[in-house]
Amino acid sequence: MLLGVSLGLGCVAEPGAGASFGSQGLGASWGPGSSSGGEASVPDDTDAMESTDSTGQAEESGSQDGSTGEPLPPFDCDAVAADSPVLDAQVLFDPADPHPGDTLSVIVRATNGTSRTDAPPMDLEVVDRNGTRTLSPSTIQGGEALYYYAIAEVPLGGLCLRSIIDGATEASAEIEVTPRPVGPPIDGGIFKVRANHQWTCAEQPTYGNELHVWVRDEDGVGMEGVPVALRPVDSTDSESIYNQGEQPLPTQIVTGPDGHGMVFNYWPISDHGLFVLEANIDGAASDIATELTTGWWETNNDGCNYCNIPSVNVWGHWSYTLEFQRDPGATEACVVANDHAGMTACGEPVHIHHDPAATSCWSP
Repeated sequence: MLLGVSLGLGCVAEPGAGASFGSQGLGASWGPGSSSGGEASVPDDTDAMESTDSTGQAEESGSQDGSTGEPLPPFDCDAVAADSPVLDAQVLFDPADPHPGDTLSVIVRATNGTSRTDAPPMDLEVVDRNGTRTLSPSTIQGGEALYYYAIAEVPLGGLCLRSIIDGATEASAEIEVTPRPVGPPIDGGIFKVRANHQWTCAEQPTYGNELHVWVRDEDGVGMEGVPVALRPVDSTDSESIYNQGEQPLPTQIVTGPDGHGMVFNYWPISDHGLFVLEANIDGAASDIATELTTGWWETNNDGCNYCNIPSVNVWGHWSYTLEFQRDPGATEACVVANDHAGMTACGEPVHIHHDPAATSCWSP
């Protein structure tokens, strides 16, 4: 079971060469999330963070370097005292089961009423077998503050996180980056995302959350009966989704005779951050479309109104068009963010569950 974190973990790494990345696999895991949620796990014994085998001997985190087959150097997280004095923080992950080369999204959520406007500056220290990096939040959202961080190209093995306010540990967590499982067989090619389009203000319907999907073959001909999987990101709090009872979230769109399908969602929201869906061709080698969110409100954090048209994108209503096309010559699948076309009136868009400076791709 995955639990929220409000205690602290320190990180201790022994020096050594990190895992190298090539065609062995970059990007997000295949298909729907494999865990029950994206909340950080709390070890049962905070004095001993190493796992043990049946003989009671400590196991190395990460096992082997995928490029050389050599054992990876040990890397452990050790517990330190922390009680999240400012935020009563909860740490959430997406994906909940990351693989080498993924961009790992981390959300640090205030649970004590600290608002976004009152949120103090907070950096995220990330320690892995390759060293230490410190990240600023990519954005702060929410009523209660939600700090978003994007950790690009995570390496195999343990990952130790510590959020820092005024030089002091606020909250911390650990997560294990595991080898990427074998994906679906490539049957005629990889379905590539040719468009992940957020509708502009001129396209957006009144009170509309429309998600349109087109699936085409290598010649551009629409493919009938293709299932497109939809799933919330792993950090979603499914129990808090606004309209889950009356209008359950769709899990799949099936294309019609012209290769087109669509669904309509009525304002779903989640307490664990902006509500985000991801989509890919179900059961086939495919790109993953991300940042499909109705969570962006009608204004940005600076008060700029994206459309300035009543009822168009009010209450976070946004619509999207996805276009998948099979490419017989493709060798990699990738995570593809939306184009933020509807947000152009307010300048540079904010990215969530995605790092615009790093493209996550992998070989099936």
